[in-house]
Amino acid sequence: MLWTESVPQFGLVAGALAFLLVAYAAAGEPLLGWRAFARLRRTRESDPGALLRFYRLAIGVHLGWAVVIALIVLLAPGVEPAHLGLRAPVAWLPLLAAVVGFAVALIILRLMTRERASAGAPAGNMPLPPIADPGQALTVLAPRGSRERSTAAALAVTAGVSEELLYRGLLVAFGVALGLPVWAAAAAACLLFALAHLYQGWWGLVGPGLLGALFMVVYLGTGSLLIPIAAHVVLELRSLLLSGSGRRHRARAL
Repeated sequence: MLWTESVPQFGLVAGALAFLLVAYAAAGEPLLGWRAFARLRRTRESDPGALLRFYRLAIGVHLGWAVVIALIVLLAPGVEPAHLGLRAPVAWLPLLAAVVGFAVALIILRLMTRERASAGAPAGNMPLPPIADPGQALTVLAPRGSRERSTAAALAVTAGVSEELLYRGLLVAFGVALGLPVWAAAAAACLLFALAHLYQGWWGLVGPGLLGALFMVVYLGTGSLLIPIAAHVVLELRSLLLSGSGRRHRARAL
């Protein structure tokens, strides 16, 4: 694997910041995402500003990650941007296998996110049923007006950049710095990435978990995080703005 050219050294202050981010990724993000999404599901139809607040909260969290990661790079005596994958690809051959893997994954995602008949919203204060399929999560998250769409586009960018920096770049580098093999650090990072999407139900573990593993393979194979970042942003834009649910809600708003 091309990533293992050198072992990063975090030092005390940068190591403490990295540990806090790992702890947040392991516990804080799954809990915060679960609670924020549950609130959004309850209030989406009755509160016109609910989705915008959800978007802005997520953007703020992503920007916070980016700031902390930038501080880590600045404060760590032996962590360079290249340790987080911030460099040009040093190999292209792994992309051939990745293209096939992405194609298969996208076909699977397309089949899993096909339009299904919408169930009526629960009446009164009845508890909402669990997310039964990915289309339900996309329906809740899909923007309906121009303001929501522009904020969703900003969210797609911050999610693509910040999630890759945290779950692929920092977590692998910090795990290796602690003495883990690259494969073990990568597997742990993929697990945490899947758990961060648990608010979407079983789909959060399967769909984003699969894509996260593919992004990790591309990262470790090419030595660069730039390609996973670009692919992640594109997929986020598609999910939020170009999904069937998004198109349906935009049609309703017109």
